[in-house]
Amino acid sequence: MRKETVVVTGASRGIGKAVALKLNNEGYNVIPFGRDSANLEILNATLKINNVDTRFYVGNVEDELFVRNSIKEIEDRYGRVDHLINNAGIAIFEQFVNSTLTQFKKQIDTNLYGVYNFTKAVVNGMIERNYGSIINISSLAGKNGFVGGTMYSSTKHALMGFTKSLMLELRQYNIRVSAVCPGSVATDLIINSKMKPNNIEKILQPEDVADVIWQMLQLPARACVSEIEIRPTNPK
Repeated sequence: MRKETVVVTGASRGIGKAVALKLNNEGYNVIPFGRDSANLEILNATLKINNVDTRFYVGNVEDELFVRNSIKEIEDRYGRVDHLINNAGIAIFEQFVNSTLTQFKKQIDTNLYGVYNFTKAVVNGMIERNYGSIINISSLAGKNGFVGGTMYSSTKHALMGFTKSLMLELRQYNIRVSAVCPGSVATDLIINSKMKPNNIEKILQPEDVADVIWQMLQLPARACVSEIEIRPTNPK
């Protein structure tokens, strides 16, 4: 039986790494993308235990040519991309009066242009096959504002609009488009930021989000989870 191929962006660490490991353990052919070559090499060595033919790609998600050429290479090698997990994202938490346009553009490049580039690269193949899943990792910040989140939250709100519209456009081709909106997750993005909570052990772990994504992929093709929120049960 052919293994389904999954592309995971932002897989060097955090949620992306957890998703790559979970789906690999569940029998998927996982192709991780990221910017940290050392971390990706370590991850890929683990992935090869279950799939000796896996490989990884190092580059920037906002680089359209890199993304397009990489996806073409994957499709030539494995035949198709069945599922895309758009996880790559960055956050710069700063109140608006202290923010800079450079900070804002940096987040837009990764959080929005990166999603656009990967989605654009895989969507025609999915349409031709009348099958596929695109899961965008958004955030509760894509539905709510917070102090220090003017830049980050606005990119995630935009991602939600992109995802909701794309879902309506692609469902006619049996392509499922979903947004996953976690609350605080114990990743470097939070731990190394101004928003680090005091009770880090009570917030979500990357593996929690990975489990949800795997469950979404197990649904029958007729069912699409268009949006899902994941919160810590009791973060206090």
